[in-house]
Order: sequence, then structure tokens, then C-alpha cells
Amino acid sequence: MTEKKKKPDMVVTNPSIMEYPTNIGAPSFTIPDVLSKQRERGVNATHQLETKFDEIKERYFELVRLAEDTELVYNSKYSFVPVIGQVYHLYIIDETYVLSLIEPSRWDKEHCGSFKYTSENTWERI
Repeated sequence: MTEKKKKPDMVVTNPSIMEYPTNIGAPSFTIPDVLSKQRERGVNATHQLETKFDEIKERYFELVRLAEDTELVYNSKYSFVPVIGQVYHLYIIDETYVLSLIEPSRWDKEHCGSFKYTSENTWERI
């Protein structure tokens, strides 16, 4: 039985045929960082999604405000049929909301806002 000699650590028998560095003094090699491109794309995608989310959230709050204004005007007192595109003014008279055509500069009542009646039957604050 022949005894095999134990090779010291970090020694390769045929280093010249290896495709990679085989000893401590050999030039190092680096693996291309393919994940960095994915990270950049991931960051860009995340930023795009956050921007889109903020836009949707802003639009949501605009719709909530429109709904609240529409409810406020519809619950007010008025004795006329509103015309689409016309601007009306909301006042508080004797603790009651009243919708009127009279402009705030011509009436000394507490003005709560001016609203335009839209084709979607909503009241848009102007």
C-alpha cells in the first residue's frame, strides 16, 4: 500500500489549466453584479408605484371633498332648478344653509362658499 502525500492547503496540482485563480498570489476575479441592475430597476419601480399611489390618494381626497360639498349643497335650502354650468353661492341664514344666485359682494349674509353645478349633477367648489 502506497502512502499518498497530503498536499498543503491552497496548493493546486495543475494551476495553469484552471479557469479561476488557484493561489493567494493569483489575480483575483470578480463575478459581475447582475443584481445591482435589478436593484436599480426595483428602486425605480418602487418609486414609480409610490408616485402613482400618491396620485391616487390625492384624487381620492379630491373625490371625498367633492362628495362632501355636493351633499352640503343638496341639503341646503333653495327654491329653483339649478342650471348646469351656473355658479351659485351658499350662505348661512338663521342657522340654515341657503343656496342663492346673489353674489357675496351684494349680500351681507355669512358666505360659506361658491359652487358650480356640473353636468354630473355634482357641486364643484370654486
